Amino acid sequence: MKTILNNQLNFRDLGGIVTTDGWKVKQGLLFRSGDFFSLSPQDILTLEQMNLSTIIDLRAQREIDKRPDKVPSTIKELIHIDIHDAARDKAERFLENNDAEGLETVLIGDYIRMTDTCQAEFSRFLQILATTENLPLVYHCAAGKDRTGLATVFLLTALGVDIQNIWDDYMATNEYAASYTEKIIRKVTESGLNGSILRPLLEVRKEYLGSALTHIDEKYNGLKCFVEVVLKADTAMLKKKYLGF
Repeated sequence: MKTILNNQLNFRDLGGIVTTDGWKVKQGLLFRSGDFFSLSPQDILTLEQMNLSTIIDLRAQREIDKRPDKVPSTIKELIHIDIHDAARDKAERFLENNDAEGLETVLIGDYIRMTDTCQAEFSRFLQILATTENLPLVYHCAAGKDRTGLATVFLLTALGVDIQNIWDDYMATNEYAASYTEKIIRKVTESGLNGSILRPLLEVRKEYLGSALTHIDEKYNGLKCFVEVVLKADTAMLKKKYLGF
């Protein structure tokens, strides 16, 4: 997998993803990522040369306080949509107790939680994308895989992308962030803890998104209905702005 940033491997363009009716997401307008805390000077320059104009930060305030973004000079809008990192507290307890089974399942429950309790936040995310004039745009959480992953699922659904392409984009995080995952596991192991049991938290798994999609099917009459009715996505505006041939 190719990334253009040295210190944020999960930064990537949604451009080129194909919809069910043959349109494509335009290149160079929509980017998903992990946080910008560790960007190098060259990374900042790369983003400025792209004229990156908007950052949507999906992290909780405590995360932003600990790892604030390095913001390129071209940014015109820096928007915070607080989606609480509820899995973190549980994960810390499971790690301390060396509870591998708990770490295997914590994100399954968290994905379901987000579909039920973070609807206003995801709705606002889609509304901003439909209305902003400041493009290109990047949205991110901490690692760019769970909150950002669900946001991307909802966005691509609104754009008319089929479920297989949505899955492909979701699972691609494991390839983009593979070296970072191994680095974290090694660092935790060197500290005296069992770093290997952290792998489920550092990767995406089919069980995580699958649990959310099953919940959405059962409770909200399917993903398309959830995005259009519950999240109130302006699909016409999103398609007009972000799709082309």
